[in-house]
Amino acid sequence: MLFSQARKRDVVNTTTATRVARVDGFVVLPGPARVALLRLGKVSGVGTLLSWEDLQGFGPDAVTVASDTVIRPARDAVEQRAEDGDLEIMGKRVLTERGMELGPVTDVDFDPETGEVTSLITKTDAISGRRLVGLGGYAVVVSA
Repeated sequence: MLFSQARKRDVVNTTTATRVARVDGFVVLPGPARVALLRLGKVSGVGTLLSWEDLQGFGPDAVTVASDTVIRPARDAVEQRAEDGDLEIMGKRVLTERGMELGPVTDVDFDPETGEVTSLITKTDAISGRRLVGLGGYAVVVSA
């Protein structure tokens, strides 16, 4: 599944059968590359982050959670950067460890069952998620 397809997907509380938020962004961590957090918008409570481990499912029509209480504010500086959108991978330039630019990330392919990032997509290439070394406010770094 692509990030572009999953963005704006509703987050639904399965206990109350209500919409509690919508997916606005994804926070990817390297080693191995995986979706660690979802950044949410239109949240009905406090906080805008949802840990991948707290999902019940990431389906073709909705993301499901057992309770609204799993949606939370940032717990540390890295999560605050995520909440602020600084760690958003989409649109970031991709650089190799050797300093060669491969273009901006136009999309990301991930496994909705596990959150594993399978590839980073640029205008000209699909780069294996296994190559992801780092992600920051400036760029995405991949192994050469």
